Amino acid sequence: MATHAPDPAGETAAKKLDRLAAAYWDFLLSREPLLRTRRGLPVEALPGVSAAEAEERARFASGIQDRLRALDTAGLPGPDADTAGFLAALAEQDVQAGRHHWLTPTATPYQLFRLPLYGDVVFGPYTFDDGADADRYLSLVHDLARSVDTIADKTAGQAARGFRIPAPALPGVRTTLTGLRARTARYVESDGERLARLTPAARGRLRDGIPRLVAEELHPAFDRLLALIDDPAYVRQAPQAVGWAHYDGGEEAYRSFVRTYTTGDTPPERLHELGREHCRELADRMREARTVLGFAGPEAAFHQRLATDPRLYAATPDEVEARYRSHLDRLTPLLPRWFATLPRAPYGVARLDPALEPAMTFGYYEQPTAARPVGRYRYNGSDLANRSLLGSAALIYHELAPGHHFHLARQAENAALPDLRRELNVFGAFDEGWAEYAAGLGWEMGLYDDPWDAYGRLAHERFTAQRLVVDTGLNLGTMTIDQARAFMRAHCTESDAQIATELLRYATDLPGQALTYRAGYAEFTTLRARAESRAGARFDIRAFHESVLEGGTLPFPALSRRVARELSSRDDFPADAPAAP
Repeated sequence: MATHAPDPAGETAAKKLDRLAAAYWDFLLSREPLLRTRRGLPVEALPGVSAAEAEERARFASGIQDRLRALDTAGLPGPDADTAGFLAALAEQDVQAGRHHWLTPTATPYQLFRLPLYGDVVFGPYTFDDGADADRYLSLVHDLARSVDTIADKTAGQAARGFRIPAPALPGVRTTLTGLRARTARYVESDGERLARLTPAARGRLRDGIPRLVAEELHPAFDRLLALIDDPAYVRQAPQAVGWAHYDGGEEAYRSFVRTYTTGDTPPERLHELGREHCRELADRMREARTVLGFAGPEAAFHQRLATDPRLYAATPDEVEARYRSHLDRLTPLLPRWFATLPRAPYGVARLDPALEPAMTFGYYEQPTAARPVGRYRYNGSDLANRSLLGSAALIYHELAPGHHFHLARQAENAALPDLRRELNVFGAFDEGWAEYAAGLGWEMGLYDDPWDAYGRLAHERFTAQRLVVDTGLNLGTMTIDQARAFMRAHCTESDAQIATELLRYATDLPGQALTYRAGYAEFTTLRARAESRAGARFDIRAFHESVLEGGTLPFPALSRRVARELSSRDDFPADAPAAP
């Protein structure tokens, strides 16, 4: 780290920045169980979603902003400049989250998925060595019930403020909560093998205490939440229309969500138009791909054929896994030509928790932890007769390699980064944008030479592009759900059931998040185009990827500065290359 002139207090700006990053890390590490498990630390408590907790985090972030503004960051060296950009964007996100606490969904399927995650990363791997471990385990079961109670509190508080889950989403919410009620009660159970080291007294406390906590606290918390959304008054007043523009203050909140997710200032109206442009371009490419496949008719007829083509469907979850692994096997020998450094952590696939599958369209990437050091794509193994594998190649390259796993595992393995930047993944457009860019590398790598995989990739790209249109249209109130459904049906190959789930995801569950895929992809392709333009024939794809991945997650303004800085420092890069704006 470079040395700077000390301030009157005798401490450099870089040192102060280090302390700010460490303070933020300590604050989050004491409150976020998933961070603790990734570090192999014991989980002491489970957080809730109360207004008090949101206000506490927002106040802390506001204090970080004040201290950052007081720093002279102009002369900071590259890695410290990256950290300053990271901290500024993270603090602004937390301040905005506190500001829009009551307009942020809570009791919806994607918002609830951390509850089953606790089963996988907190309760499942828990080890019992002595009586204190038994007591802490009981305390965590109590905290789990309290966490569900805070979800109920917030749901009630939102209803009192005129914010209710829209009526079209209520059946999926009810299904998810009912499944989670049963799932959480099962995963907090402790078996005899894990308790072998405990004294009979400690085992007795668990044997008696867990069922009591489930019966007296956990189940009642879920029952209270279910009763809230089933209350006739709630159902009667639940809006029929979806989208944030229909709530008082909702449009302002949605614009804030968009800025948070995209880490940029592109307004949602422009993202909407960009999505339409990309959909038109991709429709032309898909028409050419259908010709290669020997089909000259209209797209709708081709997609009807796809819906019944047995090559595109699996009969069992094992067949789904085999399809994903075959794509990864093709990728593996090519990786060293495109990446200078590969993650040390292995990766694989595993089925999603069945309790979450009915309300989730696809799945998610699960990062390696100390207890489970393998990055995994948790896929949706339900309703396979209606779940096409046409885009399986594009999906697995996005979710695992060279997508999410190459970004997140490498970030966690980079000891040169501050703890905060190693462990946090808080800028959605970087995360999903990199994964989409990485999946797009398959064109150059020859991974889509099979015309079916090529068509699947194009369909996947258009699927993410239509999200720019539908998410913004629904949440700005410029599209009804029927119009959005028609647009999606014309621009994707998903079933009607999956389209229905996706629409509710955009407009009732994760407003703005779906923009990150195509908007982030556009940012990465623009960054690369700038780098190629500056370097010309000397452009090194491995160096470009290293300039992106070595620094971990960053907001795009900071990433743009980093890429220009890192590439210009190479001997084979023009010394007078202009910095990216």
